[in-house]
Amino acid sequence: RWLIYALAILTSLCAAVMADDSSRENRRPLDLPSGGSGSNDDEEDITESITFYGAEFEGDGFFWCLDKSGSMIGDQFATLQSEVTMAIQQLSANAEFGLVAFSSNHVVWRENPSRATSNNKLAAIGWVQALAAGGGTMISPAGVATLEICNHSQKNHRAVIVLGDGLPADESVALEEITGANYQSVPINTILIADVGGIPFMQMLAGMNQGTFKFID
Repeated sequence: RWLIYALAILTSLCAAVMADDSSRENRRPLDLPSGGSGSNDDEEDITESITFYGAEFEGDGFFWCLDKSGSMIGDQFATLQSEVTMAIQQLSANAEFGLVAFSSNHVVWRENPSRATSNNKLAAIGWVQALAAGGGTMISPAGVATLEICNHSQKNHRAVIVLGDGLPADESVALEEITGANYQSVPINTILIADVGGIPFMQMLAGMNQGTFKFID
């Protein structure tokens, strides 16, 4: 009888060992963190490229300062509206942007940077299309306002784009005031249309603020 009892115990042990081996074969390793997914900050730090008046600009935030003075009336202003519209349409939803337009006075689309969502882009395009050219050319207040909007953005690769068609009436103070407002050292890129008389000013504004200059004849 003791022999039968011992055989029963041995059989049970063998069955337990076989079951444990089978469990090990079917067991999968735990998923470990890869560490490569990144963070939201990484995603928002991605730069993109847009084309404006044939020039390419890279960044994650774009802030325009646009001439709507009387000398822009006609085809030049229609082209400006078209170029700004196309540039806004190129922005991804991760980008931020802002718009200021100047003549004797300046007007601001929004006081703070806006995310380039579909609704915001449509609203901005509508604002640009509703602008009317007229008046003199006072660039300094508009440049400072553009930088104030830009300075509120948390993006790391911002760009300011200034477009004009001549020498501003407030040239004597504009370089100092605009550059002084650029305490975050954002590149200020300048584009000049038609009037060669404005070349030195636009070149200096870009050069003093780590930007590029383009002249369009």
